[in-house]
Amino acid sequence: MRIFFSKAGFIAALATVVLIIGCEQKRNEPFESVTTSIRVLEKNQSDDLAKQWIIGSNSDVDGMEQIRIEVENEMVWNLIEANRDYVVGYQGSQKNGYVLQQIDTLIESESETK
Repeated sequence: MRIFFSKAGFIAALATVVLIIGCEQKRNEPFESVTTSIRVLEKNQSDDLAKQWIIGSNSDVDGMEQIRIEVENEMVWNLIEANRDYVVGYQGSQKNGYVLQQIDTLIESESETK
């Protein structure tokens, strides 16, 4: 008995196998989705200006480790200010890095504005 695959069938089968293997590898890697407040310590971008990121730490926890978050939208990155507190949502993993999903400024209390 012979089994014949068309080129399209072979490519579809191969793509399915690659997808399954990729999903298995991703399953072993912890993926995080985090919403927290951070103080942006610095902003940087690559030499070719293709990537932008911020570095921050949780503004409510002393001694918290710094985190690097890639900002995919350059216009959003331009609006972010260093030494300012924000509420951020980001996703990713320690191995592959984190990507900004949303950002908003913290509302200052009346006592802070006086």
